[in-house]
Amino acid sequence: MTAMLVDENPLAHSVLPTFSALYDASAGLSDASVDEQDVVFFGPPNPADTVVGNIRVLEQLPVADSSTSRIARTTEYRDMYGHLVAEVFVSGTVDGSAPRSASDKNSSALAAYAATTFGAESIRRFRTRIFVPEADSTSLTYACTPIAEYQKDAERVSDVIVTATDCNGTVAARAWATVTEPAA
Repeated sequence: MTAMLVDENPLAHSVLPTFSALYDASAGLSDASVDEQDVVFFGPPNPADTVVGNIRVLEQLPVADSSTSRIARTTEYRDMYGHLVAEVFVSGTVDGSAPRSASDKNSSALAAYAATTFGAESIRRFRTRIFVPEADSTSLTYACTPIAEYQKDAERVSDVIVTATDCNGTVAARAWATVTEPAA
């Protein structure tokens, strides 16, 4: 059975439409460990504008033969005209034994690394997947692998994979990012 909760009075919050602001405002689940996040801009953001975020859907799906369940939510960000500017998807596992703080720290560390490496203003999409929730974010090593370059929304962008590995070489987390090319 699937339980789907639609928020009758959406949690609204205003933020500037930058990667760091949206990621920070929408990251994490208060009642679950985060294992996947996806921040998507539907065109170049205008950091001079303020957008309002509303949680669109919150769903909880029980895992077969288990006391755990999956939870997911999407936060939509709209400009003052009501146009959809960005979306942030977050999902995770509801389990009392889940190491929430470790997976959240790994996700945040991956986002901070990408913001530092590419510049928060140049990130157009950032999707994370946590593979080892209990990995120590302070001991992770990061590497970037370019995948593709192309034109999108009048911008030159690149797709890259950012991989976080622990001291044993195990992939603890991975992010797929779309970033704008630096102005020449």
